[in-house]
Amino acid sequence: MRRKSNKTVNLTKINIAHREACAKHPKFCDEFTAFDVTQAIEGEMASKLANSVGPYQADMILFEEVWEATAAYVKGDLKHAIAELAQCGAVILRMMQFVQDEMEATK
Repeated sequence: MRRKSNKTVNLTKINIAHREACAKHPKFCDEFTAFDVTQAIEGEMASKLANSVGPYQADMILFEEVWEATAAYVKGDLKHAIAELAQCGAVILRMMQFVQDEMEATK
């Protein structure tokens, strides 16, 4: 029997967590952000600057993607916001793989 890939397992975990969160908290939020365009752009620029040279940290990569999504949203570029949010999901999957690799190395 073929073992599921970590990517498939992680996507399944995300789907389960999403279902559980939706059931526990049917109302997700009232607003996407309280930032105005200037704050979002400044935050996006600061996060890019902080993550422009190594060493690279996973949390800062995710933070940068979140800021890019927020900036796009407050600018009204919803298509770009969705693309950036998809990148957030990709970063989270890579973070999960990083932790799984660490767990397996300590076995």
